[in-house]
Amino acid sequence: MKRLFMFLLLIISVASAVFSQDPNNATPEYSAAQQELITLSEQWMQALEQKDRTTLERFLTNDFYISAPGEFDKTERSEWLKNGLEMDWNNLSYHNFKVDIYGDTAVVTALLDFKVTTKRGIPISTNSQVTDIWIRQDGQWQVVARHLGAYSIGGHFRLAAGFAAGLAFCFLIWLLLRFRKRFAARRNLSAA
Repeated sequence: MKRLFMFLLLIISVASAVFSQDPNNATPEYSAAQQELITLSEQWMQALEQKDRTTLERFLTNDFYISAPGEFDKTERSEWLKNGLEMDWNNLSYHNFKVDIYGDTAVVTALLDFKVTTKRGIPISTNSQVTDIWIRQDGQWQVVARHLGAYSIGGHFRLAAGFAAGLAFCFLIWLLLRFRKRFAARRNLSAA
């Protein structure tokens, strides 16, 4: 009985470890223009972390906006700058860049890991898929829009809920086997 329970627990643990690994860990080759946009993306987030308003404004077009999944309203440039500079950003880092360039327009997607402390002092550590639209004006690349994907915090909750459901399932099987064993023992006593 204990072996079955331990076996089921091991299966759940191995499955969660296997499914949480990133299959895209290969490093692709980038052209000079693609590498330039990757470098600019990293410099943009460094400016946010350092609260460098001048550099942030230089990266953003006048009509820059940011949008989040499931929200119809866009956060305009001035509001994003205000919010970004009021919060404390740490450990901003990108993973899995994909850069597509179409003349003077580029689409840069990546996974952005970050830690932020909100205006209310609540620390959050998560990541989000980001899609940035860059345009080249007068030889300079600037960001015109950022579209956020789902945050990993939801994924962590789903993973924890799945693990808890797996444990509950294991407990239910253990409980049923235990009742079966007791029922068999009672039947043997009454037959004797």
